[in-house]
Amino acid sequence: MIDPADSLSAFAGLRDRDYARAGLMVCEGRIVIQKALDCGVRLRSMLCVPADEAEWLRLSAGTFSVAAMGRVEMAELLGFSFHRGTLALAERPEPPDPDGVPAGHALALWNVTDPDNLGALIRSAAALGAARIYLGPGCADPFGRKALRASMACALGLPVVPLSGVAELPFARGPAGNLLAAAALVPGALEPAAIAAAGRSITLVLGNEGWGLPADVAAACDERVVVPMAGGVDSLNVGAAGAILMWELFRHP
Repeated sequence: MIDPADSLSAFAGLRDRDYARAGLMVCEGRIVIQKALDCGVRLRSMLCVPADEAEWLRLSAGTFSVAAMGRVEMAELLGFSFHRGTLALAERPEPPDPDGVPAGHALALWNVTDPDNLGALIRSAAALGAARIYLGPGCADPFGRKALRASMACALGLPVVPLSGVAELPFARGPAGNLLAAAALVPGALEPAAIAAAGRSITLVLGNEGWGLPADVAAACDERVVVPMAGGVDSLNVGAAGAILMWELFRHP
């Protein structure tokens, strides 16, 4: 039997960066934890409220430690207010081989620094038919606690391929040779329907919410795509823009 005290020491002063260096991640809430288990992620330790202890002990079958405490005491241990009832410490997925990913539509992100935006985009990509995710420089950690929560753990169900820079952007074409479509508010940018009409698999490339894609990344793409907007509005939240574009671009095989 694994000692429940291991859970308490593991979660004291919770810091994503410390866990990342150790090859670990924190899964927050029952839905995220269950998704992690469904994806074959190995849990190390769990902290939960007393009402859930018996059920998690049953599900763990001794494979990970389970410790229980009240919400007030849990917040004091973690160092922030926590209301979701359950946290789990788990092993991070290994980066996939870029040459071994499945074919189909994809999402590539550059400098998406906000973990909530990153998680929302990954969740939308999973819901709207993306086969894989590419993360360029400057992106938030997809397996950080906030991003993983915002993605509802969809980052665990899709290959997430890191790209070190624009020289690796061709990997985002994938095995089917996807068309690279850069979301950019520039003259000559096409509406999504015009790009989708080509009938090719597409990789949508999105940049930072404030300043968009770097010029060299946009130049390396095949097309520029834009969400048509009413007058007086010049931009959308990157999560909203990405969801709209993926709906238009990915709904055709």
